[in-house]
Amino acid sequence: MKKIYPFSEILEKFFKPLIQKKNITLKALIPITFSSVFNIVSVYLIKEITNKLTNWFQEISLLVIILITLVLLNYIIIYATRNWTHAVLWPELRKYLYSNYIPKYLYIDNNYIEKQWTWKLMTMVDKWIHSWVDLLNKFLEEVLPSIIMIISSFIFISFINIYYAFALIILFIFTLYFTYHFQKKAKSLRVERRELNIALSRRFVKVLMTKFEILQNDKWLEETKNITDSLNKNKKINFKIRDLTVLTGIFTKFIIDWSKIFLIIIFGFWLFWNIINFWEFVALMSIAYILDQILSKFIFLYIDFTNIYDDIEKLWGFFDNAPMIKWYKNWKEFIYKKWDIDIVNLDFKYFKDKIYDNFNLKIEGWKKLAIVWPSWWWKTTLIKLLSWYIHQNAGDILIDWQKISEVSLKSYYKNIWYLTQEPSIFDWTIYENLTYAIYRELEDGELDKVLKLSKCDFVHTYEKWLQTEIWERWIRLSWWQKQRLAIAKIMLKNPKIIFLDEPTSAMDSFNEDEVSEALYNLFKWKTVIIIAHRLQTVKHADRIIYIENWNIVEDWTHSELVKLWWKYKKMLDLQSGF
Repeated sequence: MKKIYPFSEILEKFFKPLIQKKNITLKALIPITFSSVFNIVSVYLIKEITNKLTNWFQEISLLVIILITLVLLNYIIIYATRNWTHAVLWPELRKYLYSNYIPKYLYIDNNYIEKQWTWKLMTMVDKWIHSWVDLLNKFLEEVLPSIIMIISSFIFISFINIYYAFALIILFIFTLYFTYHFQKKAKSLRVERRELNIALSRRFVKVLMTKFEILQNDKWLEETKNITDSLNKNKKINFKIRDLTVLTGIFTKFIIDWSKIFLIIIFGFWLFWNIINFWEFVALMSIAYILDQILSKFIFLYIDFTNIYDDIEKLWGFFDNAPMIKWYKNWKEFIYKKWDIDIVNLDFKYFKDKIYDNFNLKIEGWKKLAIVWPSWWWKTTLIKLLSWYIHQNAGDILIDWQKISEVSLKSYYKNIWYLTQEPSIFDWTIYENLTYAIYRELEDGELDKVLKLSKCDFVHTYEKWLQTEIWERWIRLSWWQKQRLAIAKIMLKNPKIIFLDEPTSAMDSFNEDEVSEALYNLFKWKTVIIIAHRLQTVKHADRIIYIENWNIVEDWTHSELVKLWWKYKKMLDLQSGF
């Protein structure tokens, strides 16, 4: 359920970055405020000067000097403060929000993260932060100057006639109220349109990614119809939003136009009855023209504001509802012993689906354990639980008689490595990828030795060797090259416990055999748990267990299991044996 924030809390949360960065905010306010007030004050000064033109020159000379000084000062301030607004605000506000929300994201309980689409979530968080920064900049550079000019106009008009100024304020509030009324409906339609566009983008990507299936099965007409239907729905929503926006504009324009006609009539009577002079009449009409421009701009700024604000609410809602990891730093240190692992009465579920129910397993330290079972039986989930990436709903995982739910994850993570089916390779150089998790100086020749053992000799085929940029989504690497680099990272860190989830799944048999031998050299005096479907990877394990329906049905070495002709042997034969 979407949280409804009180207005006071919305203001506090929205403007917090500006308040926290008060030094740059105050500097930015100087040119913004001066330029906004200058427009109105210049009208007032011109009115005073022209009003006194019939009098002696000395009476207007001071006013002319003030006006010229203000004009020159405006030029000076614009140039002197050119880097005080967007140039510094945009990066500084992003820096503040990233420094606050990236740690929050990193410390979110992974059980919560696992229920989201992680890549989409990371993209959305970045988009939400961008929206917040853009909106704060828009407020300072467009909304706030409009507010200052409106207030200055009301003050100026009140000097001439306080009642008319009061009437204009009521008219302005009345206009904003109806704008809010119309745009409240438009906002819900924009949300509907955004969700429709997301679905449309997904369908478009599907067409691009399934080109051959579409050609083989002649699905183009069907896909075209689906896309056309979505676009027709989008068009209908656009019409409704446009209707509300045009109605807002027409209503605002109606009020402004008739107000100007009313102004001309009233000011004309005042001029006729000598309540105001001709120059005050001109000044009031100038202010009315400025208010016309400001009010029209302000209404559409409000529309943009409410449109973008929805992203900010999503950011707040996500982080306000997300539970945090509670045992990362402040719990007792994890102590190295022999790395025996006990899984005791383990229960775990995703949403309402129970994955593990009273599961038990004892793993001997300094041994290589391979876990084998049919596909889609939550093998990866077990590794995530053991590595404490996610945590169980009930039961315990003990390592050397220490419950990992009661130790500092920071100290635990220093001693383990979890190699996933999607190894962590990112858009940096090969060297930066290899050494990212290392908190020590590398020894001479250590990196070359590791590259050789992990069969990463392909690195030397690149012109820049280790300084080669992998690029976004590691497009310069094949799948097997990515896995080999991930294995090299393990060798460099040299952890005490190693969790491997299908470590050689994308390699051919020859490379798999070579890398497996290199891995087993690394495995000495370590506790190793391998989840594997390809049995070539696990044949040298000290212990192989075959699990079915959460029960251990086979538990021996490779050679012993082969002699039994049971589940493991059948699975082996299906892979052509070795």
